Amino acid sequence: MEKRSNIKRYSFLKVDIEYYFLFILTLILSIIGLIMISSSSISVGERYFNDPYWFIRRQVIWWTISFVFFILASKINYHYYKRFSNIIILLSIGLLALVFIPGFGIEINGYTRWLNLWFFSVQPSEFVKIALVILFSNELDKKYKDNKYIKRIIFPSFFALCIVAILIFLEPDLGTMVVIGLVVFVVLFVGGVKFKHLFSLGFIGLVVTVGYLFLEDYRRERLFAFIDRIVALIHGSGEIGEVNFQISQSLIALGSGNLTGVGLGNSVQKYSYLPEAHTDFIFAIIGEELGLVGTILIVILFILFMFFGIRVCIKTRDYFGRIMAAGLTSIIIVQAIINISVVIGLLPVTGLTLPFISFGGSSLLMSMIAVGILLNISRHNTLPERTQNNLEN
Repeated sequence: MEKRSNIKRYSFLKVDIEYYFLFILTLILSIIGLIMISSSSISVGERYFNDPYWFIRRQVIWWTISFVFFILASKINYHYYKRFSNIIILLSIGLLALVFIPGFGIEINGYTRWLNLWFFSVQPSEFVKIALVILFSNELDKKYKDNKYIKRIIFPSFFALCIVAILIFLEPDLGTMVVIGLVVFVVLFVGGVKFKHLFSLGFIGLVVTVGYLFLEDYRRERLFAFIDRIVALIHGSGEIGEVNFQISQSLIALGSGNLTGVGLGNSVQKYSYLPEAHTDFIFAIIGEELGLVGTILIVILFILFMFFGIRVCIKTRDYFGRIMAAGLTSIIIVQAIINISVVIGLLPVTGLTLPFISFGGSSLLMSMIAVGILLNISRHNTLPERTQNNLEN
């Protein structure tokens, strides 16, 4: 009886350092997000809803909901997801398809990405990211790790990926699909898929992405505007074109902040100068109000998140958990890298938010659930071997 009591106490109190750091980093980043949304959304809230606190109130509600799911996800044994991976991906694809049905989908600025659930709206493409990580991890674990033939995981993994890609391209949402493609690549790489297969899949993904870029005029304009801006910078020209307006205002915001910023709440760019200041370009407002110190702090927090996420991946004993940990970590880090790169002008505008920090309930909820599952992977791989085997069974 005493031995069992010791195991139980060990199970619930003793966890690796990665668990604590990921938990604390998630709270810090999400709280910074609440503070910066409160500051950056005042102008747009007043303009559209005659209420300067409209956005922050909604984000606080979403943060509360997300925190509950964050704790729940950290408690559910991650091995259970293996049993329901097909159901999870089917539900995710179903929600993704619903946005195209009149009465369910919401069109904003020409994009149909949101699902109307009467009291609130969600973006199903956010949850597809986690569903695909679970599906690919399970299929690799069942069909690939012992017999390394790529054909064994084409169905349902790549079949589901193709359906998701078609639906997301129809929204349209190229940025999200790029994130999904990179996350799947990471999952396959950590899963030990042969390099020649990775190269072939990566090449196919690149061709599809480039082809999709040239289907619409506005996407071509963004790409060529980005190239023109790089050329202009190389030749020392100040002409950067009207299409680069958003990037120009973003760089002005970052430059205005200097070392320590103009002060929290004192941003000028958020007053209609910088579009999407509370969502896609909130990192620029951080740079303006908190300066280089603030932006470096955010980058360091994400680097630490990546470091401890990788440590969870390395320390995870079972193949399924290791791949899932890599995929969940990359969901957060890949999107953060792309968002920050766009804001500082290294990539064309993609429409992606900054995880934990930008306004957006679906993005915050997905990010918190992803970290919750990651914490569960970390916790269960700290347990004594016999207890771990019981949990897996």
